[in-house]
Amino acid sequence: MGHRRSMRIQPFGLAFIAFRFSRNSYFHVAFSVLYFQSLGFSLATALSLESFYYIAKAGCEVPCGVFADSVGRKLTLVLGSLVAASCYLGLGLCDQYWQMMLFEAGLGLSMSMASGTDSALVYDEYKALAKTGEYECVESIGWGMRNIARGVASAFGSVFATWYTMGSTFILTSIAIFMSAPVAAIFLKEGGRRKTSLGAVVASAASLLRRNAGYRRVLLQFAIITIGVKAGFWAFQPFSDLHHLPLEWIGTCFSALLFISLVASFFVERICRVFGLLHTQTALIVAAFAIMSLSFASEGKAGIVIVSIGLALHAIAQGISDPIMRILINRYADSDSRATAMSVASMAGDGSFSLVAPLFGYLIDKQGGAAASIAIVAVTLCSLYPDLIKLHQAGMKKQSVHKRG
Repeated sequence: MGHRRSMRIQPFGLAFIAFRFSRNSYFHVAFSVLYFQSLGFSLATALSLESFYYIAKAGCEVPCGVFADSVGRKLTLVLGSLVAASCYLGLGLCDQYWQMMLFEAGLGLSMSMASGTDSALVYDEYKALAKTGEYECVESIGWGMRNIARGVASAFGSVFATWYTMGSTFILTSIAIFMSAPVAAIFLKEGGRRKTSLGAVVASAASLLRRNAGYRRVLLQFAIITIGVKAGFWAFQPFSDLHHLPLEWIGTCFSALLFISLVASFFVERICRVFGLLHTQTALIVAAFAIMSLSFASEGKAGIVIVSIGLALHAIAQGISDPIMRILINRYADSDSRATAMSVASMAGDGSFSLVAPLFGYLIDKQGGAAASIAIVAVTLCSLYPDLIKLHQAGMKKQSVHKRG
């Protein structure tokens, strides 16, 4: 009988896990919008700041991937951490809109530098050792650490904000992310890498979009659904405020929602077994915002309970969002354009929300949470349109075949 030994994680794999934890320790994330509002900005203005983040992230996604592949992934991660740490420090110290706008754009750039780069770096090292199975384990642990870091940091950040100020939590975030830079520089390993060029990436993306109708349809649906995913994430703060949730509770509640997302991410296939990947996500977002809209008809604890149910459903949708995107893109994209396809999908999602975010904030400010929730329901339902067109075309084709027969 063979003896099964426990798997020993490579040192650079442990460094990857530590990097993920440090890079995602966001002490401010549960109330960043509330912080902007405390500086005198309206909710619409606060969310317009987030738009600069998403615009920058969408615009820099592919170029940063090219930079990482051609110049160095480790260097890209270090630079991304330093840029992020500097921007969070600036957000914690400044109070002018134009300054915050620049820092948010810088954060979008830094996230593009980190997005997928760490996974690509570690995967290639494990592939060189013929240990891709260990990579899958490390990636799973790293994903869990990402959510754990956000949950723990946001819970502590809420308490810390009551002791000092909300702005001080941005400085804590800056320190934590700064620590990820030496972790990447010293402990992450980078061997040979395949070089590419911007022209090749653009050509690959254009070819995929031109010849793959299934990919185009998924891209459109994902962009629409992402609006609901990200709107729910940012709705947590103003909705909590509208229901008068105490500040010290916000971090704990946010951590609980992150835990729900984490658990959901491990059961994507089971959750989506009945209605399919995109339709399940659509149904969850529609149900979540419909329930949240009803919460504003109630006051006190009843309203908090109802909005909590809606937020919990949204947390499930958020947890399965990224895995669904990766599953669908892998289904349609060729192996030589897989990374490009991922980048284009991320750009589509971030770009779509950057356009809607200020309007979403305006609706909450002027019309209330119920109207904003119903608007997201209407937008999310539009994601079904491409499938309805496809079904209609299939029906017409079937009728045509019957007539010929």
